[in-house]
Amino acid sequence: MKPLRALVVEDSEDDTELLLRELKRGGYEPTHARVDTSEAMSATLAARAWDIVFSDFTMPHFNAFDALALLRGTGLDIPFIIVSGTIGEDRAVIAMKAGAHDYILKGNLKRLVPAVERELREAHVRKERRMAEETIRRLAYTDPVTELPNRARFLEQAQQAAEAARDKGHPLALLLMDLERFRDVNDTLGHARGDVLLQQVGTRLQGALFAPDTVARLGGDEFGILLPRLTATDDVKLVIKKLQDFLQAPFMIDGIPIAVEASIGVALAPDHAADAETMLQRADIAMYRAKQMATGYAIYTPEYDRHNPERLGLMAELRDAIERDQLLLHFQPKVEIGTGQVVGTEALVRWQHPRLGLLTPDKFIETAEHTGLITLLTRWVLTDALNHCQGARREGIRLRVSVNLSARSLHDPHLPEMVKNALKTTGAEAHQLILEITESAIVLDPKRAEETLATLSRMGVWLSIDDFGTGYTSLASLRHLPVNEVKIDKSFVGGMLANKSDAMIVRSVIELGHNLGLRIVAEGVETKAMLDALAALGCDEAQGYFISKPQACGPLKNWLPTSSWKIGSVA
Repeated sequence: MKPLRALVVEDSEDDTELLLRELKRGGYEPTHARVDTSEAMSATLAARAWDIVFSDFTMPHFNAFDALALLRGTGLDIPFIIVSGTIGEDRAVIAMKAGAHDYILKGNLKRLVPAVERELREAHVRKERRMAEETIRRLAYTDPVTELPNRARFLEQAQQAAEAARDKGHPLALLLMDLERFRDVNDTLGHARGDVLLQQVGTRLQGALFAPDTVARLGGDEFGILLPRLTATDDVKLVIKKLQDFLQAPFMIDGIPIAVEASIGVALAPDHAADAETMLQRADIAMYRAKQMATGYAIYTPEYDRHNPERLGLMAELRDAIERDQLLLHFQPKVEIGTGQVVGTEALVRWQHPRLGLLTPDKFIETAEHTGLITLLTRWVLTDALNHCQGARREGIRLRVSVNLSARSLHDPHLPEMVKNALKTTGAEAHQLILEITESAIVLDPKRAEETLATLSRMGVWLSIDDFGTGYTSLASLRHLPVNEVKIDKSFVGGMLANKSDAMIVRSVIELGHNLGLRIVAEGVETKAMLDALAALGCDEAQGYFISKPQACGPLKNWLPTSSWKIGSVA
């Protein structure tokens, strides 16, 4: 016998007994409570957990619509079945539209057990899906090391706070804090102890603040702090002093005392900016000023931005490098797991700087965004990547090529025209190109992002959500975006063999993504064991050092026919 907790909304004890008898005949062992008023139902729902609700349609002091509204008001997702001898077809349809799951006539109780089994099964599916999406949502907004809000969540909260501060006329402060010499901790004591230090720093920062102040880890050794209810702008200095005091005592990691110093940059709204992205950018400028001057903290002024000769000099060189075609692309293969075929590559820009050597994107992309050079850089990458793709195609190597888009490029209204021109210039077809967009870029302006992505999709370009799990909401949200694939962030792929939580996230993304008709790509695959685990979960594609490190176009073409992977033909 299967246990069943049944709440019966019914004024007739005899009818209740008939219903229970039918449930027992169908293999259930029901425990029940009978109620016939709103007050009794409210109290019973609050007192115990229930699997299902059966309700008569009409009673002297209560009816099914009242009971259904009361249940929905609690937020509980429990099957609600109307069992009545008086309901007509038209009113039954109204009840179903109001949220009832089924209706059964008292004279036809043989339908009861099949209906119960169906609704309990569907309720279980809804619960599983909800739990998976809640897990993904938590992960999308939470830094996995410190359990603090991540960059995407922090920007969202900062934007909300900036709008509230503007409406209410009070100041708002955004602080960006960077730990000094944190790399030395990782190099000397290892990344595991470095993570412990980050956790302890986050805990101390939280202890120094009060609600609704927010602490977030933005990445690496950077923390963001939001002070949404300052009485006056000078109050931020008192908060900074308190933060510095809380960080003064050494941190103990496995018995080793570690002293932490930090540089803090401050941007204020409305004085320095009116939106979260600009505030973060200007707090970043102030933080680097604090580092240069060794002052501990600095509050942004426009002079800091204008008088940064190293940054401006580097950007002048970057402009020259773009215009003279002095950048280069490396390509990392993507393999279809089921067939072992190389089906595409991801184009990764490099800058062979004459003084500084080979620079990776993290050294210049963010600054290019701030200075407006990102448009020139994106146009160059698109054109060069498609030219290489076409060159390989003429040699019989037919692969898609992926290009990463920055947040600024995604929200550029001229992006579709830029892509169209790049396709026309190179002679490439739209389906050969995949554009990768990060979750955090979308969340900055979802409406504009959706419009731009829809335009690109209509052109035939493939769209991919990069680094999934680090900055958006949930896979369910992707239903509104015309994307073709999702790339699981390498931090989860790398931990899936040793960490059950990471493994569950990877499994959930694959299952939910497939339910939405999306291809799933795993980044950061470094071992055969990882690839085998992903194959067992049904992941579509993989990318990482186990397959190949990024290579220039020439070495890649030499590698393809000699590697253990097959050469696909998908584009």
